[in-house]
Amino acid sequence: MPVNLDFNNYLFKDREEAGIKLLEILPKEMIQKEDWLLLCMSYGSVPIVEMIANELNVDYDLIFVKPIFAPNNDECQIAMVSESEEIVIHHNLVDSFGISLDYVYAEAQRKYQDTILDCLYKYRKSLPLSDVMNRKVLLIDEGCETGFSTACALKSVIMLGVKKVSLATPIIADDLYYNLDVKVDKIYTNNRIKDFIEVKYYYEFLEDLKSKKVKKILEESSRFLPFKRSNI
Repeated sequence: MPVNLDFNNYLFKDREEAGIKLLEILPKEMIQKEDWLLLCMSYGSVPIVEMIANELNVDYDLIFVKPIFAPNNDECQIAMVSESEEIVIHHNLVDSFGISLDYVYAEAQRKYQDTILDCLYKYRKSLPLSDVMNRKVLLIDEGCETGFSTACALKSVIMLGVKKVSLATPIIADDLYYNLDVKVDKIYTNNRIKDFIEVKYYYEFLEDLKSKKVKKILEESSRFLPFKRSNI
């Protein structure tokens, strides 16, 4: 059931509480029995996924997707590109601003070379994304407000041959829920929000995770699959 909240009614104290609540609604036995792969979609989701992976004794990975912005406007996202170089374009914005597709594709290539490859090296030692071919995958994020990252990650794993893909998030915009529900096998969420503002408004405390802390979690994890495969 979608809900409306004022700015003082937090849904979660922090990521730990959000992860606990999300875990409560997940099909735990199914995930364990079918050995689903969990995929983080943001740095902020890493502590949540680490906790869930440990509780369920399943593995996870971190899929990298990065935004492409409109010319001269670094707040207007017009597309997303993933580490597998899949691109999702907001065609209405691109058309309304008169932005050429050549610009979008050029920026996608630049973003991949300048940002994504750096992230792969920093957080995964340049190891490839874990194999999702014929696997069941659960995309997880700390919140879904636009669905742009989800759409790009979804397109990527589908192109990589995933067998089944679902989405789990503590909070999601209500209109986005209906939009994504027809594209994934199942959406697991604690809250569908009408008039969604920003993810941070629904957490009392949402720490801005530094890269050093994210790297520490991944390097010390017993469930982060890339490092398990490479024995790092």
